[in-house]
Order: sequence, then structure tokens, then C-alpha cells
Amino acid sequence: MSTTDLSQMRAEAGQRYAAAVAELRAVYVDLAGIEAAINNGGVPVHPVATFRGDADRVPWEFRHPSFYPESGDSLRDAWAARRDHLIADQAKGA
Repeated sequence: MSTTDLSQMRAEAGQRYAAAVAELRAVYVDLAGIEAAINNGGVPVHPVATFRGDADRVPWEFRHPSFYPESGDSLRDAWAARRDHLIADQAKGA
């Protein structure tokens, strides 16, 4: 195996990794926002179990200096915006 092969393998794995972490971030925001909307008491759905805390950033352990560095955006702000949007949509439908 040549160093070119390893470099190519790294690039491909890095692209897959970046996509996977981006998907994890997106689904966390979506799920946390939905559950926060359900659990806020203002929608007619029974409370559900949810995350044990509210992460504000992708954990350091999942960041990579080349493929997924700190983006600076807040997960908490993103899921709270999702929650607020869902609650507003529920109020419109009521």
C-alpha cells in the first residue's frame, strides 16, 4: 500500500466522517427540539423521556481539525428555535 493510497483513504474516510457528524448534529437538533416542544406543557401530548442534558456544541471528542472543526454555532439555540417553531405550528392548528 502506498502513501498515496493512505492519503486517498484518509480523504474518503474524512468526507464520510464529516457527513456523519453533520447528520448527528442535524438529528440531535431535530429530536431535541421535538421533545422540548412536547415536554413544554403547551402542546396536547404526554411528556416523553429525552436527553440527560442539553448539549450546546458538538463534543470535543467528535471534532476533527480537518474534517469537522468547531463550527461555533450553538446546538442549544438551534434546537430551541426548532422547539419554538413546532410550538407555534401547534398553536396555529389548535
